[in-house]
Amino acid sequence: MRSMRTISTRYIAGVIVKYVLLCTALLLFIGPLIWLLSTMMKTKAETYKMPPTLLPESITFESFERLFAVQPLMLQWIENSLIVSILVVIGAVISSSLVAYGFARFKTNYASRLFPLVLMTLMIPPSIMMIPSYVLFTKLGWIDTWLPLIVPSWLGGAYYIFLFRQFFLTIPQELDEATYLDGGNRWTVYFRVIMPLSKPIIITTIIFAFVNSWLDFLGPFLYIKDSQLFTLSVGLQLLIGQTSQDFPALAAGAFISIIPIAILYFFAQRYIVEGVVLTGSKG
Repeated sequence: MRSMRTISTRYIAGVIVKYVLLCTALLLFIGPLIWLLSTMMKTKAETYKMPPTLLPESITFESFERLFAVQPLMLQWIENSLIVSILVVIGAVISSSLVAYGFARFKTNYASRLFPLVLMTLMIPPSIMMIPSYVLFTKLGWIDTWLPLIVPSWLGGAYYIFLFRQFFLTIPQELDEATYLDGGNRWTVYFRVIMPLSKPIIITTIIFAFVNSWLDFLGPFLYIKDSQLFTLSVGLQLLIGQTSQDFPALAAGAFISIIPIAILYFFAQRYIVEGVVLTGSKG
């Protein structure tokens, strides 16, 4: 009986410690978001009070009015970011899945040799490619357009190719053979067998590609000069210089920038877990 009580006590203590650690980690991650929401709903004068308060004395959304009054292009920047991010997502899914389909289903010496080279590109620091990319896009006449932000995603991404390829390997090849017996070809297998069964990894790629594009600051900052073509990330940086003392307005702009990401993660979080888990289930 004593041993059972000891085990029970240790189990309860372990559960308590686990939940304490989880709650602490939750506070560390959610704390900045709570402070952002609180600042967004405060008046400008209230943000300068010392000591600062977590909850606003009276909830107000005047910060959004001031935000759009100071910067009339906010709606344009949001629209630009959505257009660029959607086009990047479409390109990433189509190009990366096609390349991954070749690596997963075409058993040739070239495929086995090229795939490690694709993975090796993940080790190249992005900063090394900045100058060559800028020179290339300048010679192509793409500076001050969205093409440098969109076109590379239509040429495949090493990380997304890896995700798709690993997921495709978990799909039985007997399905391919059955499609061939019914008169289908490789394109039929890709469109009617592989892709419909790859919903988790497609959604995972959509989320990753959208978030990377939506939050990308360096690319738009380098290649776009016209404020009409700015994405939201660059626009918010410009906004800091215009309303550096208006913390509620800045918090409102930051809140707008996280809304699409929060919606994506809320509705598709289970697909992310499923896609990543299945990706590593077969080499």
